[in-house]
Amino acid sequence: MSMLLPESLPAEVVERHLLADERIVSSFGPYHATSRRVILISERGGESRAHELPYAALESITEVKLANVKVMALGALVTISGVVTLFFWYLVMPIIAVALGIFIGLYGAAEKPAYYQLKARDMDDKDLRRWQVRHYGAGSFIASISAITGIGVTRD
Repeated sequence: MSMLLPESLPAEVVERHLLADERIVSSFGPYHATSRRVILISERGGESRAHELPYAALESITEVKLANVKVMALGALVTISGVVTLFFWYLVMPIIAVALGIFIGLYGAAEKPAYYQLKARDMDDKDLRRWQVRHYGAGSFIASISAITGIGVTRD
């Protein structure tokens, strides 16, 4: 599985959305931690739009872990195919397939860090999804926000 980092925006696009005395402290793709707030800049149709999360409103930063459903499904498929072929062929391969399928399924069920959830007061579901920062590669970005706000990262 490829773990690509999100694409960063050009500096001039980001600077258009900064306040007069504001500066960027850290960036991760479309997310930018400034001296006053976290901003998310989205581009559609050549226009950029900023969503902001002021540090004063930020309540928590949570590391959310999820199971890999695709790997679990693959494990189930391998296990089922091994069981089905076991009834027709009394060979070692179907038994190995069943064992391998169970192992793959359990591996997929093990939860791994998926994203960081930035949460502020009175956020609705749409805002919660907007402020899900992908886990891979975001460590220093989240550490910057944590250092500025004094809010530690909790594990889900």
